Amino acid sequence: MRLNENLEEDVERPVEGFPHMFCCEEMERRPGGFAPWHWHEDVEFLWVMQGGVRLDTGSHSFTLRTGEGAFINSNMLHYKECLPGAAPIVLNQLFDVQLLAGGYHNVFEKKYITPIIECRELEAFIFHPSVANQRQIIELFRHSYDAAERREYGYEFTVRNDLSSMWCLLCQEAAHVMQAKKTVSSQGEERIKKMMLYIRDHYSEKISLEEIAVSANISGRECLRCFRDMLNVSPFGYLMDYRIRRAASLLRETDRTVTDIAFACGFFGTSYFGKAFKKSMNCTPGQYRKLYREEEKAPQGGDGNHICSGIR
Repeated sequence: MRLNENLEEDVERPVEGFPHMFCCEEMERRPGGFAPWHWHEDVEFLWVMQGGVRLDTGSHSFTLRTGEGAFINSNMLHYKECLPGAAPIVLNQLFDVQLLAGGYHNVFEKKYITPIIECRELEAFIFHPSVANQRQIIELFRHSYDAAERREYGYEFTVRNDLSSMWCLLCQEAAHVMQAKKTVSSQGEERIKKMMLYIRDHYSEKISLEEIAVSANISGRECLRCFRDMLNVSPFGYLMDYRIRRAASLLRETDRTVTDIAFACGFFGTSYFGKAFKKSMNCTPGQYRKLYREEEKAPQGGDGNHICSGIR
């Protein structure tokens, strides 16, 4: 997963002109075994093929086990991490809702798309195979995923038709959420995004709580509350996670020394950097670089060993 300058996930389109992306994600292969807090304009459907995953949004935390699926709404902050047990494997489909609407201000957009997208209370929705409609959504997900993977002639129609059926069922299953809403404010989400972007721009510097708070025009006390309520972490806990992720990227993608990377990511000492990195990743920076490069050279489909697969 690559995040752009706005901490939105860069969603690559395998086929130009077809606003749909699919991928199989081995969660334990991610640095630290988690997908950091981020958002994207595309909506997302996912299905857990193996293992367990915790999905957090700004207001909720969900546990997904093998065979269960989920919907994540457009522009919603979310975070995913491995649960103990079998290494999680997750299938994902992300797409622009205009793929289903087919045009602006038509009945599909007004009646079915907009009510979902504008319902900020509907951050995510979990699908259980024991519930008939939700089981059908999961079956349609798997059918459309297989079609996208095979890419046989006309598969785009199959994918769009399946996603349309999934969306219609989602509207029915989530109706109670949309009917019981109209009270949640997006103020907290906007504030946390501004502060996350400030940290992105200044993570290599010495940052104070007051500086983070001022970026969202709030007090230090409100900053602490906002991070706790939205992300269940302190501002400095989030800053540390961000620095570690940046360091992990540099270890993977460059030949810069560990000392150079430590200072580039805001750690004013290699000893402290090494301790913080090991606490988060369950291995030292040097071990991480070595293991990652060995993993890259190893043939696919081996014995299932993964890089630094500790649970955060």
